[in-house]
Amino acid sequence: MTVWSRYQRKTSSKQMDMYYNSVGHNSTLIMGLTPGPDGLLPEPDVLRLKEWGEEIERRFSDPVQAISGEGFKIEIKFGTKQNINHFVLQEDITYGERVREFKVEVLMEGKWESLVEGSVIGHKFIHAFNEVVTNRIRLTIGKAVDTPKIKNFAVYLIN
Repeated sequence: MTVWSRYQRKTSSKQMDMYYNSVGHNSTLIMGLTPGPDGLLPEPDVLRLKEWGEEIERRFSDPVQAISGEGFKIEIKFGTKQNINHFVLQEDITYGERVREFKVEVLMEGKWESLVEGSVIGHKFIHAFNEVVTNRIRLTIGKAVDTPKIKNFAVYLIN
């Protein structure tokens, strides 16, 4: 068992990598925190967790644009070109995880260019990519067990 003590505290960068690679891929994040003999987490760990939560909030609280919808193609159109470098997808999992194959593309100089192809969205799928300037981004679902219900398709510019 990993103990997240003051001697093994993760850096902010490592914490965000853990978040992207677990929560951002439809998984549970198990941090392995262990309280001290007094039943409390060590104060330095509490402060680091607070910083981590603030960083997640900073990154994902203010999307450039967000939509929801159902069907096999959902597109975000910006009024003017926008700089973006992340997107978040979320299925409405109250109906189950329906998506089995998807891709996200961005319109660049009149051509659709692939950002990512995947097989699972589920509760949350986060993808970071090199910053692009565009006025359109789309989600295309290639396979699903029923009509896909997308709770959130949000794009971000995260510095």
